[in-house]
Amino acid sequence: MPMFSNNDEAVINKKLPKELLLRIFSFLDVVTLCRCAQVSRSWNLLALDGSNWQRIDLFDFQRDIEGRVVENISKRCGGFLRKLSLRGCLGVGDSALRTFAQNCRNIELLSLNGCTKITDRWPSSLFFHLLNVILTHL
Repeated sequence: MPMFSNNDEAVINKKLPKELLLRIFSFLDVVTLCRCAQVSRSWNLLALDGSNWQRIDLFDFQRDIEGRVVENISKRCGGFLRKLSLRGCLGVGDSALRTFAQNCRNIELLSLNGCTKITDRWPSSLFFHLLNVILTHL
């Protein structure tokens, strides 16, 4: 069964310009954006637009976040992502950070507090890719 029907254009999509809908979506949190992405094709495109993913705080999901999630976020949002908090994400390790470093060159703040799978082998390679980053690693 397909996730979206062929006729998924709701009235709101026809009445409001895409720019206004995108602005509304910019105020939503991560969970709500993911839920909106499942409503229709047009909302999927709006919710997953990179401009909505400039600031991501994954602390509330720390038990569920694995390295592959961070890798997917960095691939999808890399050019837009400015601030990422992985505080307490125990499943994130060096491999995810390498992928992150390659894709997220505009990052300004990266919080790694409590990320215990990250070793001391990553700072030089990460620093090489992210020269302007403020790293928080306690």
